[in-house]
Amino acid sequence: MGFIYEIRIHGRGGQGVKTTARVLGRAAFLSGFQTQDFAVYGAERRGAPVASFCRFDKEKILTRGYIFEPDAVIVLDPSLNPKIVAKGLKSEGVLLVNSPRPLEKFPKAGFVDATGTALRLLGKPVPNIAILGAFLKETKLFPFKNLKKAIKIELTEDGHPEAVLGNIKACEALWEE
Repeated sequence: MGFIYEIRIHGRGGQGVKTTARVLGRAAFLSGFQTQDFAVYGAERRGAPVASFCRFDKEKILTRGYIFEPDAVIVLDPSLNPKIVAKGLKSEGVLLVNSPRPLEKFPKAGFVDATGTALRLLGKPVPNIAILGAFLKETKLFPFKNLKKAIKIELTEDGHPEAVLGNIKACEALWEE
């Protein structure tokens, strides 16, 4: 049995939840892992709660489906219900919340102002890529250089090459924070 790491990302439509999982999956792949990333959402509209998933392992991944007991949860929108987003998180798991200050409703979380950082460095309040810098610093799952490569690849393939540099800077800022 290999090492399998599972991440669940929660946010709202328009915050880049799906892109977050794709960038993480690509970075893990560039680091030698087998990967899966996928999203689930109901009404496809801006502001609706959405979730994405990413899992990776050094061996072939045979598991399919949603992630019910993640090793990590990333929350892009702190207004989401903490009982729902943190449900099933392993006791030693990482809970990272996008918020400029600690919130009592997330007692065991780490907090980082990804929206403020993105607004300052990108001119847009899109926290998804910025928060990955803090996530990788906390987990040390793979080299930071592979996260930067993944950002460049995914945003360019998505048709947003102009957003690469600003997103990498935002990611680096939260890596260093």
